[in-house]
Amino acid sequence: MGYPLTGDFNAVNNTQKHVEEIKVLIYSGEGTMPESVDSIQECLNKTNSQNLTPYFYYDYATTNEVTANNLSSYDVLILPGGDSSSYVKGSSIDSAAIKQFVSGGKGYMGICAGAYAASNRVDGYYSGWGLASTVNTKNVIYEGPVPITITSNGNMLGAESSTVNLHHQKGPAMYSTASDAAMANYADNKTGYQNYAAIFGVNYGSGRVLLSGSHPEADPQNPLLLARMILWTAKKI
Repeated sequence: MGYPLTGDFNAVNNTQKHVEEIKVLIYSGEGTMPESVDSIQECLNKTNSQNLTPYFYYDYATTNEVTANNLSSYDVLILPGGDSSSYVKGSSIDSAAIKQFVSGGKGYMGICAGAYAASNRVDGYYSGWGLASTVNTKNVIYEGPVPITITSNGNMLGAESSTVNLHHQKGPAMYSTASDAAMANYADNKTGYQNYAAIFGVNYGSGRVLLSGSHPEADPQNPLLLARMILWTAKKI
């Protein structure tokens, strides 16, 4: 689970009537990249201890399988970086349970492999779960730093039109088959897909789905961006 409240976080919130707990489940089973799982936990620990998102505390756990039963007490499910084909084709993830979870008002966040898996399809390869039914993905080979530009549609994640640098590890470039607007775009052509979406957020039933092609949890770590992505997915911003 997440680390307990410490230091300044307690001091700041002693005067507040309420600190809202966001319960986050992180998949750590077949196909995951352990470094991504570990780094997500590290970011959430930093966010809690440094009070990066005042009035919110992230209580998290990891799981080796995703089922309706173990989703039932959580607000947001995160699928980290890893092997997306294992996510889609393996037996450890019940995609029907995820769809029910999100359509009922909860949140799904997919990073890299988790974004591929939840998209409508990976062009030229296979279909995803369709949690983001209007979002298709392009397979990207590039590994290394990339700048992404936050759009006006993603201004709750950061300053409008601000550019941040994230680590990229073969994550998707995304585009909408409808009229959905991206939250962030690739600012240059290192991926081969300049101006394609780097972060997409869409509704699924009563819930929300956020897909990130790059890794806010990896070096250069951006725990505040990751936390605000979770808050958007949980319908808190």
